[in-house]
Amino acid sequence: MKILFVLKETTMYERMGVMYLSSALKSQGNKVKLVLAESMGIERLKDFVRSYSPEIIGYSAMTGEYNRLVEINKHLKNNHDFLAVFGGPHPTFYPKIIEDEGCDAIFIGEGDITFPEFCRRIEQKENYWETPGTIVKYAGQIIRNPLMPLVEDLDSLPFPDRALMYSADQFLMEGSSKIFFSTRGCPSKCTYCFNEKYNEIFKGKGRILRHRSPENLVEEISEVKKKYPLDIVYLLDDTFLYKPVDWFNKFKELYKENINLPFSCNVRPNAVTEQNISLLKDVGLVSVNIGIECGNEDVANTVLQRHISNSQIINACRILQKYGIKISTLNIVGLPVKNSYQVDLETLDLNIKIKPTFALASILCPYPGTPIETYSRENGFIANNSVFLETNKRASVLNFSSKMEKRRIENLHKLFGIIVEFSFLRKFTTFLSSLPLTRVYTSLFYLWYGYNYKIRLFPFRSIRKELGSYLRFWWKMIQKN
Repeated sequence: MKILFVLKETTMYERMGVMYLSSALKSQGNKVKLVLAESMGIERLKDFVRSYSPEIIGYSAMTGEYNRLVEINKHLKNNHDFLAVFGGPHPTFYPKIIEDEGCDAIFIGEGDITFPEFCRRIEQKENYWETPGTIVKYAGQIIRNPLMPLVEDLDSLPFPDRALMYSADQFLMEGSSKIFFSTRGCPSKCTYCFNEKYNEIFKGKGRILRHRSPENLVEEISEVKKKYPLDIVYLLDDTFLYKPVDWFNKFKELYKENINLPFSCNVRPNAVTEQNISLLKDVGLVSVNIGIECGNEDVANTVLQRHISNSQIINACRILQKYGIKISTLNIVGLPVKNSYQVDLETLDLNIKIKPTFALASILCPYPGTPIETYSRENGFIANNSVFLETNKRASVLNFSSKMEKRRIENLHKLFGIIVEFSFLRKFTTFLSSLPLTRVYTSLFYLWYGYNYKIRLFPFRSIRKELGSYLRFWWKMIQKN
């Protein structure tokens, strides 16, 4: 079969879900292509679909992208005959979209087995509308099928199809960092994250936390290292440290022997210990993303369900700094609480105390299906007709006590990392956040964001390449906002 994946666009990283699906589909003999709709433009996309003539077009949809992908699908449906299927985070947590015009099927959760089986049934003229893990429109009805079990043996999956992604976006191929996953799942119950709802949906369908073997992970990294530019390995698991000691010992041996490149990962403060950080430093760990989220312990542990104290956060960061690991803190502003701006200032002050390499703030987005969305609606912070924005780096969809508080929150988000870095600005924070300069602050935010993620946090070999990548990222974000 001919299958076409359509992404709205890429930004900084490969879209791994589509890459895994492509490998699984190609292993069954299917032909697979990928296009970036915004880069191609709708008229060229129509011409491409006409020449390629796919039987299925698959859209990978995050919440903020969905409305635009629906528009694109309508244009294509007016000119071509195909099955339009939607997968990714938004269909999983908001399956009501199956009712939307032009949507023929949606996939819930992991599609590694479901999507190839769906395609096989179509090709063999079997009952594709009964494929587990899907919701399908067929013969005027909506067929809701049972879920597919979670993939237990991650080593059994083919490596993600990077050639597919890089053919659509050469800048990702040329970039010095590439992302990899060693784990699927997260047992934490943070209310703003998809994992809490995801674990509820798939309860009884397999283990939440599943790891690839160190051998399998290192083999993939080694293949990528041989084929593409690679200076930094980015292990993008929700939290990399939730593994047994034996796993890390084997990983250390294999990684040093076969890869020997600096790497970065995501960590949770309560999982950081002297033992695991000293071991990983010896392997090549150079930087981490660590979730702080909120500096007010009461809000963090009741509204956000973090169950981590500020002292745990500070201690984890001190361990990381002791071993020379660069720290990027992850923070959330604009929370659904009274005096949200004052709570955000507590988060700012905790970051100033920690002194990370880079403090990144995002504006809370109460994504569909998450506990924080329910909490926000029940407490009057979000209206039923609220539109979900494409990015959590622009504005808030919540209702606050006043327009001024909303402006301060949105401006503080843009200035957050700069104030943490240049802490003498702290005493001017409320004044600066009150000014009607959001567009100016947005430009500053992306300059600072890009500089840290493209240059400062990671060692690099080519200032020319990284500067060009940095400027492309900055301009793309300015256009998006």
